[in-house]
Amino acid sequence: MITIDRNLEQLASQYEICDKSLFDEFSLKIQLGHSYYEPLTSAADQRLVYGSHPEPMTLFSECKNIPQNLVLKAGQQVITSSKHLYKIPLDYFGLVQTKGTLARLFVQVTCNDGQVEPGFDGYVTLEIINMSPWTIEIPAGSDIAQIYLIKCSSSAIQAYHGRYADEAKKGPTLAVFRK
Repeated sequence: MITIDRNLEQLASQYEICDKSLFDEFSLKIQLGHSYYEPLTSAADQRLVYGSHPEPMTLFSECKNIPQNLVLKAGQQVITSSKHLYKIPLDYFGLVQTKGTLARLFVQVTCNDGQVEPGFDGYVTLEIINMSPWTIEIPAGSDIAQIYLIKCSSSAIQAYHGRYADEAKKGPTLAVFRK
């Protein structure tokens, strides 16, 4: 069951899920944060085998700041994060979707890594790709996505503690490969 309206507002307030200004009637807004990583063009000819263990920093730039606007040329992609922290209760699961207006410009905010596990506490990492033929500028702080909260059939036994848990409070997280 997706939580909406007054129930969502009460839930967000009760568990201090996020800043109150992010409440929307059916979801919680996600605003573009102020930093990002971009794939290195020098690494474009590398062949990656899923499950292999490349060093992420051989694939991505150093973390960059978004001064005013995130500028994405046609086909360009970045890894960024939400402007605000989110703390998901143990008995809820979050699904992230691109805001409709941005999607209608052929910009996708999640590359199907759009889940936020029960007990997650941190910034939501977002993979943004401009699939349009245009250069798109997104002002830092813009509403770019939303989280829908879904009630789980039971509470998680413990908070999210996956491979990205430690980095989630710092900002966008790059792929972590376990050996």
